Amino acid sequence: MNGRKPFSAVSAVLVSALLLMTLLGSCVKADRSDTPAEPALAAESAEPAAAEPGSGRRDGERFEDVIIMEGMEETVKYEHIRNDALGFEMDYDYENFVRHSEPDREVFVSNWDDPEAPENYLEVRYNPQDADTVAASISALLSRDYEISRDDAFPLECAGTCIRIDASADAGGLTMPDLLQMVYIIPAGDGCRIAAAHYTIEGAEGFGRRFHALMDAFSVLPCQGEKRLSDEQAVSAIRNYCHISNPDLESVEKAGEHPVSWTVLSRDEHEIVVLFQSYTGAQIRYYIDPVSGETYVTEYVPGITTGEERTEERLNAWDYSF
Repeated sequence: MNGRKPFSAVSAVLVSALLLMTLLGSCVKADRSDTPAEPALAAESAEPAAAEPGSGRRDGERFEDVIIMEGMEETVKYEHIRNDALGFEMDYDYENFVRHSEPDREVFVSNWDDPEAPENYLEVRYNPQDADTVAASISALLSRDYEISRDDAFPLECAGTCIRIDASADAGGLTMPDLLQMVYIIPAGDGCRIAAAHYTIEGAEGFGRRFHALMDAFSVLPCQGEKRLSDEQAVSAIRNYCHISNPDLESVEKAGEHPVSWTVLSRDEHEIVVLFQSYTGAQIRYYIDPVSGETYVTEYVPGITTGEERTEERLNAWDYSF
């Protein structure tokens, strides 16, 4: 979950069934105003979709609300979005953030940032694994660089209780990092939704407040259709897994003396093969079922082994896709 490159090939305590009912229930923020929606932009001729069960607002509907920023009221212009493929709806501050939609994620980038390497942004993904499993994987990854704190019962106004991981201090807890992260893992019956807020230490108060307002308007919807790992997700998952399994790997990468890489060798409907070229010279292949995420591993060491040899190592790629 690299804070500088959300578009690179870069990311949980079981909750009871009663909480799930709360998550999937309708929710309208109490402090949202009833200001009529603004007309769509001239370039957007299509009318917003009809209202669906959930917040009660239509996809694409625009409205205003007032939030408190640094002790002062600020009128904010929001647009309501509904993503049935990823299973969530929320309101985003369209004057301060640019929305980037991809099949496997939504990203809201500060309009002051370089869109190719932003530092202040919110990224939302779906993961079919349970929230506690995902939170454990994210905690392990973030703990390499951060002193984290985890709240397993953090309240959100519309989504209910979630797991929140706060990465606001360097490992050791003595200094503040340049880039901070706040990760929300929202449980649901079909897995969880992961919303990761990234911001600089200089923007912690302002962006932190804006991201919190966005998350309070976040609601879980039933995720539609069969979910499959994309090539990007597969590579990202294996990279995350390797970093967690080998804490020294990142320092080797940064040193640049012994190149490492992750690439998709092949894919079809039933399997994605990701090759990890290790700094040791070993070629490690991960054979991934793109639906279940179940993965087995082979290793080939030129000059030592005669070919691929299957190892006892197994993992689920979905656990590391965040």
